[in-house]
Amino acid sequence: MKSIFILLIIISSGCAAYKSYNQNTLGKVVLRGGVYEKEIWSEALTFKRMSWYHGMTLYFDALLWKADVDSPFAKWFSSQEKEFFTKCETLLVTAGYSADPSKISHVSFREQMKLNGYDDVVLNSFASALKSHPSAHDWRLQNYKILGYCKRSPSRLGTSKLAINFPSFKQLEIGL
Repeated sequence: MKSIFILLIIISSGCAAYKSYNQNTLGKVVLRGGVYEKEIWSEALTFKRMSWYHGMTLYFDALLWKADVDSPFAKWFSSQEKEFFTKCETLLVTAGYSADPSKISHVSFREQMKLNGYDDVVLNSFASALKSHPSAHDWRLQNYKILGYCKRSPSRLGTSKLAINFPSFKQLEIGL
């Protein structure tokens, strides 16, 4: 009986210690198919995913897609938004979620993007189409802030990786 009690205490303390651990992960989110006016396509829109957790609580989630003018999903951009393809070396579409802005905020993410050479741009048309996608509900994209990030000149950093570093978390790098 006494040994079972000690075992329960050890397991409980291990679980409690885990919950105070900061961690981050990389992954991907895939949305299949799309529609624009009378056109339907089956190609996939694949976002790279960067997530920051405290224990099992999601603090911040960022989905990134390197926009491609040849992708059928480029039809979702308005004519004004399509101008970014000619003005930007790289155009990234991001979907960001902040569970608690006092921990990690959209402003903190924007600052990290600036350090990587990106300026934020508004993509209202694309955001509207993305949030209307049938799989958007599955990923709860209605809670995400959709923005574009434009790298206007060749990278001074000499790398094709995006590095995001939030305080008290390991730096995450993702290839674009």
